[in-house]
Amino acid sequence: MAGEHRHNRTPVPVTLLLAEPAAAVTDTDAHQAAALFKALADPLRIRLVSLIRYSPGGEACFCDLAEEFAMPQPTLSHHLRVLVSAGLLTRERRGTWSWYRLVPEPLETLRALLDTGGPLVDQIAPVADTDRNKRC
Repeated sequence: MAGEHRHNRTPVPVTLLLAEPAAAVTDTDAHQAAALFKALADPLRIRLVSLIRYSPGGEACFCDLAEEFAMPQPTLSHHLRVLVSAGLLTRERRGTWSWYRLVPEPLETLRALLDTGGPLVDQIAPVADTDRNKRC
């Protein structure tokens, strides 16, 4: 008889909510953040962003940046182009030189993702030692 009751049950779909909907990163936001992280995934580019951010007036001329780095002009231009393409810098031609300025919004986007309480860094309740050994 116990077997009969099991066959009469209708399967019910179950959805497991792994994150609060408002806290989950959207597909679009994930792609945008990945592009920014990729552009910053080079120590030289991080230095460029820092130098430009703290330059007088918040902008730097290519000629001044070139003095900071012992590398060929095309290599430095490539790194700056990557940062401009990612939206981290703007570029303005003035005569024969290019001037670069930091765009703060993309960095604010990354900060919001990485701040405690954001979608990537949450304050997680401590796990009891007995729960650490459980597997799904």
